[in-house]
Amino acid sequence: MTKFENKTFIITGGGSGLGKATCHRLAADGAQIGVLDLKLESAEAVANEINEGHSSKIAIALEADVTNAEAVESAVAKTVKEFGTLHGVVNCAGIALGEGGVVDCTEKAWDTMMAVNVKSIFLMGKYVIPEIVRAGGGSVVNIASVFGFVVNKDECAYAASKGAVINLTRQMALQHAEDKVRVNAVCPADADTPLIEGLIGKSGSELEAEKAELAAPIPMGHLTKPDDVAASIAFLLSPDSAFITGVSLPVDGGFLVQ
Repeated sequence: MTKFENKTFIITGGGSGLGKATCHRLAADGAQIGVLDLKLESAEAVANEINEGHSSKIAIALEADVTNAEAVESAVAKTVKEFGTLHGVVNCAGIALGEGGVVDCTEKAWDTMMAVNVKSIFLMGKYVIPEIVRAGGGSVVNIASVFGFVVNKDECAYAASKGAVINLTRQMALQHAEDKVRVNAVCPADADTPLIEGLIGKSGSELEAEKAELAAPIPMGHLTKPDDVAASIAFLLSPDSAFITGVSLPVDGGFLVQ
């Protein structure tokens, strides 16, 4: 029996980066996956990759703006209709804009960051947690960041949003412990994903040089790998972490110990 046999999870931001790696990891461990992304084609590509070689469908593509309540509610309902139940959600959807400090950050950038990085977790919890309770219990994992503990210059909204994710995780964990719903967060250092590449905005040797500069403060010598984050998420969703709730786990190669 595989670790997540007969378990169903929704992964937001599942079409790329940390979300994509998480979809593949959980599916490899036997889970049924709702691959949710703003871009349907990205979600479909990941779902098709997962379903290849399986006699029955174990992944479906979900298109939703995670800042929109109706879209989130619909995606949750579609997943439950397809698989019959829902045991958890991994909130990987997130953005980084390089928005500047409070003087330079625009109101639009602030509102967008808070909506995608924080409101989405509130909305997913609103519609997913009742389904988890109906399933007899399960788990929520939120993607925060090491920059919810420490901060960079020129990222006021990002720092505020990830700090909010950490404390929202704690509140959700306290609220729903008696419901047999565990809620934890994973806090990566800068990760080697399309998100960071888009933020850097360079290519080729210049991109690699920028990545090396970002990796320099990490004692283990490289950017966070998506597979490492996915493995930590799998642990927090699994029975191996049955008595763990409300934690924010750094997956950062030692970044925060300095």
